[in-house]
Amino acid sequence: MKPFITLLLVVSGIISMNAQSSNINEAYRFNKFMEKISTPKGQLTYADIRGNAYYNAVFMSAKVQNATTLMNVRYNKYTDAIEILNDGNIYVLPKSEKYSRIAYANSPAVFVYLDSGEMQGYFYEVVPGKTRLLKKLKTEFRPEVPAVNTFTSAIPPKFENVKPVYYFETNNQFIKIPKNTDDLIKQFTENRSEIAAFIKSNKLKISKEEDLIRLAQFLNK
Repeated sequence: MKPFITLLLVVSGIISMNAQSSNINEAYRFNKFMEKISTPKGQLTYADIRGNAYYNAVFMSAKVQNATTLMNVRYNKYTDAIEILNDGNIYVLPKSEKYSRIAYANSPAVFVYLDSGEMQGYFYEVVPGKTRLLKKLKTEFRPEVPAVNTFTSAIPPKFENVKPVYYFETNNQFIKIPKNTDDLIKQFTENRSEIAAFIKSNKLKISKEEDLIRLAQFLNK
C-alpha cells in the first residue's frame, strides 16, 4: 500500500485545502482502471478480446517521476495510459508533467509523457540525449465481424498493433520521421550536409529502428 499512498500524497499536494476530501475521492474514482470496452453488443473485458493491448502485460517495477518509491506499472497501448497495481487494484496514473517520466527498474524501457501540439500522450524513449529518438506505440480495437453466411466463420474481436511512429526531438522541436530520407534531412535546421553524409556513408534506412538509433547517437555526439 505504501507506494500508492506516496503517489496519492504527491497528487493531493496540488489540491486546495478547502476541497481536499471531495477532490481526493473524485480522483480515486477517476483513476481506478476498469478493464472493459463498450461495443454495440455490450461490454467486453480484455479477456474476451484476442491479442494484447499492452507493451508488456506483466506489471513491472518502475521509478515514476516525483514518486519517492518504486511502483508496479504497465503501459496500455490501447488507452495510452500508465496503469499502477496496488493491493490487487489497478489505477491509472494521472497524465501530468509532474509524472512525465516512467523508467523501468529492471529493463532499459522509459516512457515519457508529452503535451505539445501533436505530441500528446506517452512515448517510448528509444534514445535519450540532446536529440531524443521517441517512438509512439499504439494498439487499436477491432470489433467482432459476424459470419456473412454458413460457409464463413465470424471473426472475433481483437487488439491489433499499429505500426510505430518515430520522432526526433531536438531544440524543443519534434520531427516526425517521414518515408523519404531527403524529407527528413530538410527538417533539420543545422548540420544538414553532415547528416546527409552520415546517412549515405553508413547506408542507413530510416524505415529501420536500428538505423534511426545510429543516427540519433550520431546527432548526440
